[in-house]
Amino acid sequence: MATVKTYENNVFINCPFDEKYTPIFNAILFTVRRCGFVLRCAKEYSDSNQIRIDKIVQLIAESKYAIHDLSRVTLQSTNELPRFNMPLELGIFIGCSKFGTKKHREKSYLILESEDYRFKRFISDLSGQDIESHKDNPEVAVKCVRNWLSNKTNVVIPSHSRVWEEFQEFNKGLPGICELSNWVPEELTFGELASLVTTWVEQQS
Repeated sequence: MATVKTYENNVFINCPFDEKYTPIFNAILFTVRRCGFVLRCAKEYSDSNQIRIDKIVQLIAESKYAIHDLSRVTLQSTNELPRFNMPLELGIFIGCSKFGTKKHREKSYLILESEDYRFKRFISDLSGQDIESHKDNPEVAVKCVRNWLSNKTNVVIPSHSRVWEEFQEFNKGLPGICELSNWVPEELTFGELASLVTTWVEQQS
C-alpha cells in the first residue's frame, strides 16, 4: 500500500477543524488511508509565514481528489455571519478542474453535508450534483467516503462496515500505541495521527 504523496493518490480534505468535528475528521482520515490514498489538508503545514490561501491552492494543485464538507456552513453565534471557507475552497477546486491543465481537468470530488438538501439554502448553484449526507455521524461518513473512493481504485476495499470496525479497533488501541512514543491521543498533530494510521493499516495487511 503506497504511502508516498503523489498527485494520483492525494485526497485533499476541505473541512472544519473544530473539536466537535474531530470524530468525523479522524474517521475520514482513517478511511482514506484504508482505501490506499493519502489525506492532505491545511493541518499538515506548520509554517505560519505561509498565507493560508496559498497553502490551500498548493494542496489543491497537488491532489487529484478532494472531499468537501459543507456541514459547518452556519451562522456564527458571535457575529451572526456564516463560515464560508469551505464553499470558497470548493469553488477553487472546481475552478481548477474546469480551467486547469489536462491533468487537473481529471480531478474528482465528493461533497458532504450534515443533512439532505441543506446546501440549497446557501449555495443553490450546487443543485444537480450528487451530495452525500453524513448526518454528523462518523460511521455514516466512513460509508460515504469508502463507497466514493472504491470507484477510484482497482484495489479491492473492504465493505464500509468492515472499515468502521477497523477504525474502532484502531481507536481502542490508540492509547497504547501512543504510550510507546510518550504521546497523548488528544494532543496528536495531524502528521503524527496520519503516521500512526498508516503504520497500523500496513501492519494489518
